[in-house]
Amino acid sequence: MKSYQSLSGAQNFLVEIQENQWSGEVHSTFERTINLVDGSGTLYTIAAAELDDAPNTIRVAGFFKEHIHLPLKTPAFVQNNQLMFEGVASIAVNEARKWQYPQIKFPAKEAYEQVLVRSQQVQNWLEEREIKGGYLLNDRQATTYEKMMHTMLWKESTILLEYLKNKQPFQAMTQLNRVIGLGPGLTPSGDDFLVGLALIFTTVEYPYHSLQQWLVNCRKTIKRRTNAISFSTLDWAIKGAARERIGEFLNELFYGEHDALLKQKMLAVLAIGSSSGGDILAGILAGIALTMTLLEI
Repeated sequence: MKSYQSLSGAQNFLVEIQENQWSGEVHSTFERTINLVDGSGTLYTIAAAELDDAPNTIRVAGFFKEHIHLPLKTPAFVQNNQLMFEGVASIAVNEARKWQYPQIKFPAKEAYEQVLVRSQQVQNWLEEREIKGGYLLNDRQATTYEKMMHTMLWKESTILLEYLKNKQPFQAMTQLNRVIGLGPGLTPSGDDFLVGLALIFTTVEYPYHSLQQWLVNCRKTIKRRTNAISFSTLDWAIKGAARERIGEFLNELFYGEHDALLKQKMLAVLAIGSSSGGDILAGILAGIALTMTLLEI
């Protein structure tokens, strides 16, 4: 049995391992991540060292380079402060750095104009880049299907945003069914857009508590309409948490002063998945625009 060391991880997951309080099984495997599921159906992730920290995730050195074979439903459990796959591998967490998603505060009123300026700068940068799918599609070689999906994503999401702007939560919840699960991929574009939207609504001191509550009320609907992996990401966004690079981008967007650093943080988010990063950015920008409209800025 091979032994590995976790470099860092979500504080709650590390504590559960250190206190021998976790067990589950392999849910799904990918090139640089392995998802585990516990008895309650909650997803946890083992990620390659080069990835960033994320909720319910531990980053492990060397694990993926050796192509460890873990069939689906392989039992995983904790023993002696290590995550174990019996007879295959163990992951020690004693030296792992604990990570938590930062609390991101919505900017104060005097900063609204600056946030709008920086949001527009991000939009301009995105329009200059060739993006091959989802909400930000601008590839001249895009297929008819990709163009059709791009149009449909914006159509359904614009209707959703209009209901939210007009403070019609029940109509918005119905419209949500037309956005969740829309688009191809493991995490559909519609879901990723909603992740970005949720991360604006759940910032600390967000001025419209009703939109935060609307998200919570939609949780069961979201769970029914999408797959477990996409729901896990959305559920964390509803709780106000996401991958480290997304939090860094939001902090830079709200409080930074340097365009070069903002662009660097934007590109890091854009690199998530094939179109997920772009779709999340589209949701973030849409969330800011909606909020500023409601604030009559």
